Amino acid sequence: PRSSDLDALLRAFLSTVASLTFVHIVVSRLPKNLPRLIATLPIFYLFFLLPWLFSSIAHRTICAFFLSWICNLRLLLFCFDSGPLLLHRHSLRHFVAFAALPIQIRQPHSRPSEDQQHVQQDRHHQHSWGTTLLRVALAQSITFLSLAALSTDYAQRRPELAFPPLYTLLMFSVLDVHVAAWTVLARLFLDVELEPQFDRPYRSTSLGGFWGHRWNLIVAATLKPAVYRPVRSACSRLMGSMPARLVAILATFLVSGLMHELMLYYLSMEYPTWEWTGFFVLHGFLIAGELCLKWALGPVALPRALQVALTLTLLYASAVWLFYPPVIRIGVGSKASAEV
Repeated sequence: PRSSDLDALLRAFLSTVASLTFVHIVVSRLPKNLPRLIATLPIFYLFFLLPWLFSSIAHRTICAFFLSWICNLRLLLFCFDSGPLLLHRHSLRHFVAFAALPIQIRQPHSRPSEDQQHVQQDRHHQHSWGTTLLRVALAQSITFLSLAALSTDYAQRRPELAFPPLYTLLMFSVLDVHVAAWTVLARLFLDVELEPQFDRPYRSTSLGGFWGHRWNLIVAATLKPAVYRPVRSACSRLMGSMPARLVAILATFLVSGLMHELMLYYLSMEYPTWEWTGFFVLHGFLIAGELCLKWALGPVALPRALQVALTLTLLYASAVWLFYPPVIRIGVGSKASAEV
């Protein structure tokens, strides 16, 4: 990082630690709900501002993901005496770490379903030191190779063909590097095992399995108590269980789309085009459709390979349509390559 970004990192770090210490010591003693929420409002605002300290688009976007999205949602849950921070309210060190970083403690899953059964078979080998370090090295290599490929003449001449697969590799590898690094630090300083950020998303047999059990699990684990459960609980009083579940899914993907739109704003500093919001709302409707088909037809015994192929094809086609065009327009690849 440049000296300006190193200075920004120090300022963001100190501001974050001080703010979360205030929440742990002062806000936690207030009555839940409105009193805590009012006391935390300045911190919400601060965490939306801190990413703008960084001139690098990579550092700015990562800071926004950590603080503006994950940390703010977890603090919002804490205000209402809910969410993962309740588990760490008796330890300042753990409270700050699990509020500010996109990590969560690894916990056993008591009721596996759908993709979860296959996910759990794959997880046990991902937590050794050797595997973690190998993941970091491999992801770093993929990151640099993807950036190099994005700078080639062919990629610049045919961005609609070259950029989507390269951006997919780049996005996966960058996220995996950061989460693997935090996993190592958590083992060293917090003495805990963490959930992985990904669980082999290329093995997904459904869109619900991809978003719920395979891809960006920290975001899924944060949105579930923040959006899905409250909406489902509220709607179940007005309608049946199945309609309430569908409404909760759509609400969750709408919020996810809006938060992704915010991340794109930090990345591009341009007014939103709502394509990313449309992408996630579309997937909310598709997952709702999956559930309706399963409810109406029962389990359909398709070969696993065919389910994976259909899922990944649908994901890629919708991403090429709605997710990647804004990224290509703002030239993220060339900007990231220039920073490296």
